[in-house]
Amino acid sequence: MKWAPQFQCRYSTKLFISHIVAVFLVSGSVGTFFYVRAMDNLMRSLQSRLQNSAALLSQSIDARELDAIRSAEHIDLDAYKETLEKMRRVRRTNPDIAYLYIMRRENEAVHFVVDSDETDAQAMPGHVYEDVIPELLLGFHEASVDDQLYEDEWGVFLSGYAPVRNGDGRYLVGIDMRADEVRNNLRELRLTGLASLFASVLLALLFALYLSRGLTRRIETLSKHCRDLALGRLQTRIEGRTFDEFDDLAEAFNAMSESLSNTRDDLEQAISRLEKSRHGLEDRVQERTQQLKATIDKMNVLRGLLPICSSCKKIRDDQGYWKQVEHFVAEHSEARFTHGICPDCMTHLYGEIMNDKPDDR
Repeated sequence: MKWAPQFQCRYSTKLFISHIVAVFLVSGSVGTFFYVRAMDNLMRSLQSRLQNSAALLSQSIDARELDAIRSAEHIDLDAYKETLEKMRRVRRTNPDIAYLYIMRRENEAVHFVVDSDETDAQAMPGHVYEDVIPELLLGFHEASVDDQLYEDEWGVFLSGYAPVRNGDGRYLVGIDMRADEVRNNLRELRLTGLASLFASVLLALLFALYLSRGLTRRIETLSKHCRDLALGRLQTRIEGRTFDEFDDLAEAFNAMSESLSNTRDDLEQAISRLEKSRHGLEDRVQERTQQLKATIDKMNVLRGLLPICSSCKKIRDDQGYWKQVEHFVAEHSEARFTHGICPDCMTHLYGEIMNDKPDDR
């Protein structure tokens, strides 16, 4: 038989832990859902912003003015300078934008035409771009945007693309947003989610503590009154209302207490009546016993040898007094005597008179 360890703790602790776990599960799942949705919405918002910005900028540039720009030797052309200045103005007015550039596609190769970078890492006209991705190629024909962050020799970015006006699928405008900006936005969103989760957990802790203490306080109250019942204090009652199921439990307890109290009173009255009946029965038994004893004593007197006078037939009692037979028997039994005369005595006493009586014939 395997022994399974059991987690033993008070009900308040179990209730508190269950609430915390429930809140973590609910908050975690809901928070994760909204965080993913918020991340997705943020990415979609950034992608839409980049795509729309690239599409708007692409319509302000005419591809026919860019055909002459082929290599670094053409940076002195007015078309190059005007386009570069326009793109740098746009970038300066949008701090979230890292780079603006125009690319040309020739023979499956992608070349820079104008790059707004103002550092030594600026791509010169004719520089071949190696890290070509499908979204970039799509941008030569329609507005597109990266579906995720990508990394190239200039860093990590999120980019949007749009075809240049009159470009015939050979020119596009690209806008790069640095991943730092994206990460900052995502970090703010993450911090907001964590703050929300922390607030919900804190509220859950307070709520769980309040609820567990409230329930355990009611359980302790019921336990105390149950102990009072066990100790015989049947008049105990649970007072106060909580306006929940505990009121039903309190009413049931009070009804049970009242019923037990009434039962005890009835039992005490029945016991009192039984005690009175017992005492009365004992008195009657004692009285009957005494009567029986007296009767037995009388019977014992009438039993055995009785000293009787052979002449007058008197009987001598225990005190030595001689008593007539009828007196002695009447004292020691319930017999009562009536007097008459027998024929022999009548002949003996009144024979002469009887003989002198005339014949009835």
